[in-house]
Amino acid sequence: MKYTDYLRWGAIVAVFAALFIPFIIATGGWGMPNLFFPYITGKNFIFRILVEVGLLCYVLLALAVPKYRPRASLLMWAALAFVAWMAVATILSVDPIKSFWSNFERMEGYLGLIHLFVWFVIVGALLSAENLWERFFNVSISVGAVQGVWALFQFLGWLSISSQSGARADTTFGNATYTAVYLLINLFLTLFMLARTKDKHNATTLQVLYVAAIALQAVGILLTETRGAILGLAVGLVVAAAYLIFFARGKEYRTLRTWAIGAVVAVLVAGGALYAARDTSFVNNTPALRRVASISLSETTVVSRLNYIWPMALKGAAERPVFGWGQENFNFVFNKYYEPGMYNQEAWFDRAHNQFLDWLIAGGVPAFVLYLSLYLLAAWVVLRSPKFSAGERAALLGLLVAYAFNNVFVFDNLVSAMYFFAILGFLHSVSRRELPGSVALSKPMGEQTLAIVAPIAAGVILLGAWSANAPGIARANLLVSAIQTQEAGRDSSGLTVGVPKDPKKNLAEFERAFGPVVWPGNPLGVQETTEQFLQYTSSLAAQTNVDPQVKSDTFVAAKTAMDKLIAGRAGDARLELFNATLLGQFGQTQEAVSHLQKALQYSPQKQQILIQLGLTLLQAGDTQGALAALKKTFDSEPRYDAARNYYAVALYAAGQSAQADALLTERYGTTVVDDNQLLQAYMGLKLYDRAVAVWKKRIEANPDDVQLNLGLASVYFAAGNKADTIAILQKIARLQPSAALEMQNLIKQIQDGTLKP
Repeated sequence: MKYTDYLRWGAIVAVFAALFIPFIIATGGWGMPNLFFPYITGKNFIFRILVEVGLLCYVLLALAVPKYRPRASLLMWAALAFVAWMAVATILSVDPIKSFWSNFERMEGYLGLIHLFVWFVIVGALLSAENLWERFFNVSISVGAVQGVWALFQFLGWLSISSQSGARADTTFGNATYTAVYLLINLFLTLFMLARTKDKHNATTLQVLYVAAIALQAVGILLTETRGAILGLAVGLVVAAAYLIFFARGKEYRTLRTWAIGAVVAVLVAGGALYAARDTSFVNNTPALRRVASISLSETTVVSRLNYIWPMALKGAAERPVFGWGQENFNFVFNKYYEPGMYNQEAWFDRAHNQFLDWLIAGGVPAFVLYLSLYLLAAWVVLRSPKFSAGERAALLGLLVAYAFNNVFVFDNLVSAMYFFAILGFLHSVSRRELPGSVALSKPMGEQTLAIVAPIAAGVILLGAWSANAPGIARANLLVSAIQTQEAGRDSSGLTVGVPKDPKKNLAEFERAFGPVVWPGNPLGVQETTEQFLQYTSSLAAQTNVDPQVKSDTFVAAKTAMDKLIAGRAGDARLELFNATLLGQFGQTQEAVSHLQKALQYSPQKQQILIQLGLTLLQAGDTQGALAALKKTFDSEPRYDAARNYYAVALYAAGQSAQADALLTERYGTTVVDDNQLLQAYMGLKLYDRAVAVWKKRIEANPDDVQLNLGLASVYFAAGNKADTIAILQKIARLQPSAALEMQNLIKQIQDGTLKP
């Protein structure tokens, strides 16, 4: 084989291997390291490495063989303009470092966009030159069918579902929404390939296989219970069918038009039937149908998008309309324009949950227009290219519409973005302009010149790949170890068991994670490492069995790390809140209040910040200041029960018990409310009857829970009720015989008066 054959196969293998990325979960198995955010980081690092390997092979191949070089098309120029504009937006962004590198949770940023554009160029040129698009799509469809089977097995209980998806099938994505859009894209690709079987010698066999794949993918989408994808599927099918009905002329399309009319009628009838039966037990007992039927203007997620998140995004876009805020910086918009009515939503949005608005925020109006142009130009190619039949056009139009509809309600992940750019590459390949033979770029590079260029290109690409990936992989792996509070040990019989980890080891691992980890280092994952370090340090605050010096060293290191992060990312309310929470737990209330006041400057209406400020002021003894902060929290959104409860705590602390009682009674009809903060207030005010009632309510739900019974016993004991205390301790001895001796000793000490409240 010539060296160009090796380069060709290297690039092809890298491209096709990327189709199996959905299966990657970086939890330490199958040769993968154990990484933080394993469903995200593993897929992204492998994709980037494959793109970089493919780029190295492709560049050298294209220099040697002109047929592999990229050609011009409107799609190519639009994609290039989009990426170029986002480079400017990144440089001028609110936080350029985060805009470029992103974080472990998302693994996007400008670095991710560059890889997607390189992927677009490689697949557009390589698969076209080798005429491999059909094989590429067929491999993808096969993988998608396996994912559909995986979703079915999760539904049947044969495979587990990740903890964050609840009962919704999420296969190997760890997020049901990501699984749904992946299956959605593959379903329409399968329809596209099905439309291509008409003149093939094995058409019947292919049709059976494609129909089976469509069935598996459709079932998988339903089992994810993702409303955007399910509705996107319906809308995409209707658009595809409508195209066939109105534009597929000729006798050869008569049957296809009949099927299209039937599909439209079926979708409309199914939608109408679902709406009519939305309150029936069948719909309510079928999760996917129940979720779709529950869509309304008053539904929580719909309200959050229409009333809060999208208006916030538009306000942010109006503030910075030209260059935007930069990728990964929606959190600044969210904090600044936060509305108290979002009290029942997740605390920190980092996306607008609308991919079009996300690009508007990231790169301003130019980025929004360029991103939208990718869809419009893609549709134009589909409609105008003579290389597609009516059925193929219908499938591709359905895909673009379904994907766009889905992206109105969610944001992209790596795999969906990878497919979008691959499809753009495919459409670019059918619309590109070939270069005439007289053009210099159509000539092969001389062997001597190539011998000089090849090692330079290899060195640059390999060094870039190492610098972009190795430090992040090492940090993500080290962070997993740093947050673990147990490690492998051995019991008396020699068996491997989990034993408590020395906090000194955790401290050392965190400190290593903040360094370059491996040469040359990069900032990817530093924010997550800092936040996890603060959470770990906070968990040490109340532990009495930890060496005070270790606890102090850990606190100093965590505070130093957060101060450094804040210095580089000024204006982030979340970081200020994290810092204040840590400081408060270690008794540095004055400094904690200072950081909370900064956080309020960046997010004036954020209840979480106001509540933390109120609690910190209570801790510092400033009752009136705490009362003012917690009253403001409650007044901003009286429907927020936690705000009501905290305000009641402040009223109790201020000696305004009658007002606190009225506040609780107004909402709950009683002053006995099961809330930990209120429970502490009841104990502090010696309202033991209320505390007893709360513990009894908890025990009613779990009568044999030893810890709950101990809680009730402690209240009885604090109230001086020896008889009931002893009765509960005797109950605990019966529930847990191994603790019987300890309970008997406590009873004896209570009876002889040596143990006092």
